[in-house]
Amino acid sequence: MADQSTEFLAPRSTGWRMSMSGFAKSGLLGNFKARIALAIFVPILTLTAFAPLLPIQAPLETNLFAMMKPPSIEHIFGTDKMGRDIVSRTLSGIKVSLFVGFSVALIALAFGIVLGTLAGFFGGMLDRIIMTVVDIFLAFPSLLLAIGLVAVMGTGLVPVIMAISLADVPRFIRLQRSMVLSLRSRAFIDAARTVKASQYWLMTRHIVPDTVAPMLVAGSITAANAILIEASLSFLGLGIMPPAPSLGNIIRDGQAYLEQAWWISTLPGRVILMIAVGLHFLSDGVRELLDPRSRS
Repeated sequence: MADQSTEFLAPRSTGWRMSMSGFAKSGLLGNFKARIALAIFVPILTLTAFAPLLPIQAPLETNLFAMMKPPSIEHIFGTDKMGRDIVSRTLSGIKVSLFVGFSVALIALAFGIVLGTLAGFFGGMLDRIIMTVVDIFLAFPSLLLAIGLVAVMGTGLVPVIMAISLADVPRFIRLQRSMVLSLRSRAFIDAARTVKASQYWLMTRHIVPDTVAPMLVAGSITAANAILIEASLSFLGLGIMPPAPSLGNIIRDGQAYLEQAWWISTLPGRVILMIAVGLHFLSDGVRELLDPRSRS
């Protein structure tokens, strides 16, 4: 197997190594779209990380003498019907949103890569079973499926993450399977088989590494969609439940006061938009950095 590893490592990893080489040379700062994403995320993440140290009201602290106050120097995003500071609650909600988004992306990536690789590489009955289940899940829109799963599993942070993950995993399985089907017929795979390379070797050293870059791009897009779905579930009363702040339930709290207190819903809603836009720019930037063909 030593000769096999040295002979076929280069053909397998050429695209992946070129992508990572380009990524290392240019970096995120060398890509315009990635710079936009960083310009959005660095201030948001910095404020979120240092929120407990900022001179602002605690997220759950009420002040009946400052109810429904418009944006000001003291309360940059204003206050709600209970006198709670919207900035403080928004920063706390961002933590929840980002945790949900990246947790869903990691779960979907892990299950998608494993199950998609097995289905595409081995085919046969295993492929038919996996893809039948995938087709059943894909018959429902992600939000509708997440609503149904949350109704079964209950509300809260963990059920929301599991529900959104189950709704997104089938798309990752299908994407990974399609790439594996394309790669397994390549010449270097046939060459590796002629020297009796093991199935495990082919999958881990030849197939999976060449699918990582597009799967990472899909993962960043899924993180953005997961944040939007979590906000939608919380807005509908099926996600993160009050008094714990979430961007979705903050917007829901201000829905009844849009005419006299527009800031309660509008400003956190713009934060959700900024996060989603930033993640999509990040996904485009990572795709261009990891895919040499897109740099031209």
